[in-house]
Amino acid sequence: MNAARSGGTLAVYIGRFQPPHAAHLHTMRAALASHGQLLVLLGSANLARSHKNPWTAAERARLIRRALAAQGVPRRGLHLRPLPDEFDAARWAARVRAEVEGVARLTGAAEVVLTGFEKDASSAYLRWFPEWRLSPVPARGALNATALRAALFEGRALADWTPIPVAAFLQAFRAGPAFARLQAEFQAVQAEQAALRGSDPRHEVLRLFVDHAGAGGTARIWLGRRPGPIGAGLLALPGEMQSPGAATPSAAAVFDHPGRSLGWPAVAHVVPVTAPLPGTRPMLLDRALQRPHAFFEDHAVILRRLGLDAAPVPA
Repeated sequence: MNAARSGGTLAVYIGRFQPPHAAHLHTMRAALASHGQLLVLLGSANLARSHKNPWTAAERARLIRRALAAQGVPRRGLHLRPLPDEFDAARWAARVRAEVEGVARLTGAAEVVLTGFEKDASSAYLRWFPEWRLSPVPARGALNATALRAALFEGRALADWTPIPVAAFLQAFRAGPAFARLQAEFQAVQAEQAALRGSDPRHEVLRLFVDHAGAGGTARIWLGRRPGPIGAGLLALPGEMQSPGAATPSAAAVFDHPGRSLGWPAVAHVVPVTAPLPGTRPMLLDRALQRPHAFFEDHAVILRRLGLDAAPVPA
């Protein structure tokens, strides 16, 4: 099939873009110049604000559009879509394929290429889609969003490679209501990682109580609120970290994705209980699961993986 006659090529660029920086924009400009159509998938779109993911998918989409427009890049051919985290490679890849297939149909693209640059193990996904041609863009120096977030939360000057619209947004964000909480979380995570460096992943036991006998047959789930500083105020399954070497529940559902924890890596062991735990309050289950951004870490994803709701994952 001739790609040019049947709609050309759709380039796909996957990332968190927390925040978008000069290297990201260079890749986007190169993809648009080479292929004409670019789908940017904004990862971690279903997670609450955190020091690792401070900005929503909608905020990141606006920043990308503004930054490209400031560089004279027209919006024509640019498609931005939220991509939820699944904490499971196969499920995540299926979500990517579904989004790509939808935009390819919309644009009439006959070919899909995957673009980006391989910076570390987090870029391994570039090899997960053998049906798509890989069209990598060389990395530009040592630019990375992790260092930019650290500068933001440490109160240091933002790097020169921060696009002007992004730098203006970040300066305003520093004065906004979410910054103090995320800065305190960043500092707590840094201290935790320093204290546990060299240790094995920890283990936590999370306790699940769901009442299916509510009014009208509506299920309710009992949840707590994180006291902070990591995840302060977010909804969470109640539980606690295990002491090193302590036995873990044998009948638990285990969630061990290496990226699930905001602080030091932790394996979650989820066990059902027969009564609510102190400090928890009931919420309608379906209503809670429609608010994934209100949950700590992957707790909303865990509830869906346990089959408590078969509805599509909100972004």
